[in-house]
Amino acid sequence: MKKVFYILIALMFVSAMPETASAQSDDPYEQHTLKARDNTTKREKKVSRKKREEQQAPAATKTQKTPENNEMTISNPCDEWLDFELVSVVGGKGTQTVKITGRFINHDLNKEIQVGHNLLAYDNDGVEHNGWTYSYSDSFKTITDVPVKFVIEIPGKINPSTTKVLPVVSFDIDECRIEMRNVTINWK
Repeated sequence: MKKVFYILIALMFVSAMPETASAQSDDPYEQHTLKARDNTTKREKKVSRKKREEQQAPAATKTQKTPENNEMTISNPCDEWLDFELVSVVGGKGTQTVKITGRFINHDLNKEIQVGHNLLAYDNDGVEHNGWTYSYSDSFKTITDVPVKFVIEIPGKINPSTTKVLPVVSFDIDECRIEMRNVTINWK
C-alpha cells in the first residue's frame, strides 16, 4: 500500500512540474513572452547576418591598410540604417578653406538629423582642425529613404601647397561617427 501511495505522489509531482519553453502554454502572458523572445526585427536580422558574414570571411579578403596604399576609405558603422556618400571635397586656394559636400539617406524613421557635429580633421602638417568649439553642424528634417545633401566647412586654414590629401576627416551624422581616410582635395 505504501508503494502505491508513493507512486501516486510521484505522479502528482511530475504532473505539477512547469511546462518547458518549447511547449505551448495556456497562459496569455507566457505566450506573449515566448513570441517576443522569438521575434526579431529586420534590422536585428540584418545586423546579425552582417556580423556572421564578417566572422566567416577569410582574413585575406579583409582590406589591409599600408602606408603605400593611399586609397580613400570611408567607415560607416551605421550602414544598416544610414547610407553615406562623399560627393566632393573642394578647397579654395585664396581663402585656404576646404568644404566637404556629402549625401546621406536615412533608412530609419522620419526624424531630425544633425550633420557635422564633432568635426575633426588633420592636414599633412599634422595640424588639428576641429569643430568641437564651433557650430559647424546643420540639422535636417529627414524622410525615410530620401537623400539629403549637405556641406561642411573644415574650420581653420589649410595650406594648399602642402596639403593635397587630408589623412583623416571624421564627423557625426546623428549619433553615427563617419570617418574618411586619405581624402583628396580638389583645390580651385
